Amino acid sequence: MSTPLFIGLDLAWSARNNTAGALLIWSEENARAELADSRANLGSNDVIISWLHNVTGDTQPALLAIDAPLVVPNESGARSGDLELSRLFRAYQAGTHPANRTLLGRYGQPPGDIRGETLAACLRQELNFEQNPYLEARASVRCCFECYPHSAMVVLFGLTTTLKYKRKLRGQDNDRFAAFAAFQQHLSDLSRAEPPLYIPPEILGRETRQLRGESLKSYEDLLDAIVCAYVAFYYWWWGQARVHVFGSLRDGYIVTPVTPQQKALLV
Repeated sequence: MSTPLFIGLDLAWSARNNTAGALLIWSEENARAELADSRANLGSNDVIISWLHNVTGDTQPALLAIDAPLVVPNESGARSGDLELSRLFRAYQAGTHPANRTLLGRYGQPPGDIRGETLAACLRQELNFEQNPYLEARASVRCCFECYPHSAMVVLFGLTTTLKYKRKLRGQDNDRFAAFAAFQQHLSDLSRAEPPLYIPPEILGRETRQLRGESLKSYEDLLDAIVCAYVAFYYWWWGQARVHVFGSLRDGYIVTPVTPQQKALLV
């Protein structure tokens, strides 16, 4: 059985905005996953599909974790999985934004299009990626699923609250660049985690205080994509013993790692 590739996409709700991708491969020699490719400037769905085809072909086993709603049946409000995840992670400031067709459709091209749903359909039709959030450990599959980096980082990094690297919050004493440094350190520490991930220093060693505007946003997206890829690797390694599917494939869902204590609350 071949080890799958592990891929993360930080998918923008609109193709006008940037999407980042990250590819992890398993190194038998070093007994770890390693960041093998990363793209901070993926744009349209066609560009994303082309990149994924280049790195996975048509049949190679691969797990693709996408930070964007992929199943959105509700016109308004929030999906049940959004609410369930937020109840568990709100104390960590890691609740998710509600996903609905009215909100997401505003970003669609054409208007009303739900980009994650459209991309998931393209992945199935063009690259044989089945959308499947229900996985067993060490399964040789080719599938995609929705994830959420903020809740994942709370668990993977042992955080008490989310890292505030996204923007400087008004009215709060927050150093965005200090949060970026903490994010980089936590990602570096994954080299000693189970499962282990190696990220080259040229990625994690960037001085974010020297980045501005779109350069900083692109780097932010890239780190988020790496987290998504690691969630795919983590899910393959542990299966549902340490991962939970909030919601359902029919009504919309989010896959995220959970601690054993959190898992016990969800039984």
